[in-house]
Amino acid sequence: MAAKKKKNKNRKSKPKNKWFSIVAIVIISVFVFVYVLNDVPIWGERQDVEQPIHKTGKSDFDVEGILTFVDATEKPISNIYIEIADNPYLREKGLMYKYYIPDTIGMLFIFPKEDYRSFWMKNTPSSLDILYATQNFEIIKIHENTQPYSVGSIPSGEKAKYVIEVKAGFVARYQIKTGYRFKYEILK
Repeated sequence: MAAKKKKNKNRKSKPKNKWFSIVAIVIISVFVFVYVLNDVPIWGERQDVEQPIHKTGKSDFDVEGILTFVDATEKPISNIYIEIADNPYLREKGLMYKYYIPDTIGMLFIFPKEDYRSFWMKNTPSSLDILYATQNFEIIKIHENTQPYSVGSIPSGEKAKYVIEVKAGFVARYQIKTGYRFKYEILK
């Protein structure tokens, strides 16, 4: 009878060893997944620390020039700093994804020749004033307070070589009208 009790003890110890093995495998698997597969540094490893990005609250515009709006008598009305879109990629991107557009910054689109133009507001979270102008820098069409994210057409109505986008309300604030002109200077 003593021998039978020993066998019972051995039977009980095997399930404990089995559970211990399962728990150990789970712990090792979690460790491998978390620290190795996810590239998390293991204790004591040195990490490269990146310098923090300083956010100034300013927008991420690449100022390339200055644009001056002038009235019919060539009297200056207002100046803005401009980013220039003069290739297909920049013209297509425009002011998309820009959440903050300062009053003093806009974008000048320059096309190779005059033609009928049409813009939209796809992926543009900020309302804009859009001004179309001829090759002689005369403003021929103004669309104020455009609808953000709209895929509706915003046409020039006439042939235009230049398009200016500024923050919504700019045209009303400076009382810019069709027939007015603009001039620009490249800073770089």
